Formats: sequence, C-alpha cells, structure tokens
Amino acid sequence: MVDTADLDTVLARRSVGSGTVADDAPVIKPSVVHVPSSLLSLVAAERQRSGRSNGQILIDAIEAGHEHLTQLHNQSSSIGGRLFTARTAKPQLPVAEPLSPLNVRLYEQDYEVLDRLVTELGAGSRSRLATLALAHYLDSTT
Repeated sequence: MVDTADLDTVLARRSVGSGTVADDAPVIKPSVVHVPSSLLSLVAAERQRSGRSNGQILIDAIEAGHEHLTQLHNQSSSIGGRLFTARTAKPQLPVAEPLSPLNVRLYEQDYEVLDRLVTELGAGSRSRLATLALAHYLDSTT
C-alpha cells in the first residue's frame, strides 16, 4: 500500500527540469495574489509571449522594478507622529478597480523574500506588492 501522506512531499520536492526527487530540492508552493482585473490579460499576454509562468513573471517584475518600488516607498508620505504612532502611507495603486486572483507557484523561500519586501517597502501585502511591480513591469514591456 502506498503512503499518500508522502506523495505530496515527493511531488513538492520534484527537482525542476530533472524529473528526479531529492531531499534538498526546492519546495514549490502555490499561492494567490489579488491584482486589478486589467492586469490579468497583460500577465496572460506576457505568459504567452515569453513562455514563463505567472510566478516567474512576478519575480522578474519585482526584480526589474525593485528600484522603482524603492522610490515609491521613499516618496510615500508619513501619517501621524504627534498624537498617533508615525507610519508610512502605503504607495498608491496605479489602478483602482476590482481585484482578481492571480495564481502563482514559487519556491518556498521566495515567499520569505516577498514578505520581507512587503515590510521593507511598506507595501502592506503581497497582493499590493505584486500589483505595483506588475503594473510597472508590464507597462514597460508593452
């Protein structure tokens, strides 16, 4: 009888490109970020054009736009400071519209980097960081 509890572990640890299983292989985990609906078609077009996954596009968008994201954070105004604890205002989203889920699959350690960037850049959430990065990236690639 096959132990199905280990099946998920085996599938999650499958080495990228080699088809073999290794204990030290990166673990790929699915997640969802919510982005403006208009970005979904742009992500789909980039996926079609480049052959990359949503997660790969997101990582490239964040890496390519890191300087832009840092500038957005540095230009953010501060709220409070006298009566209330000072805090940085979150960067303004480029598009104000309903959000739609965008499925991504990233290495487990990539989520740690995302969460660190959310904090460092004052984005507030992975979804907001993804929206800011993708909007800037897809605008510059189209």
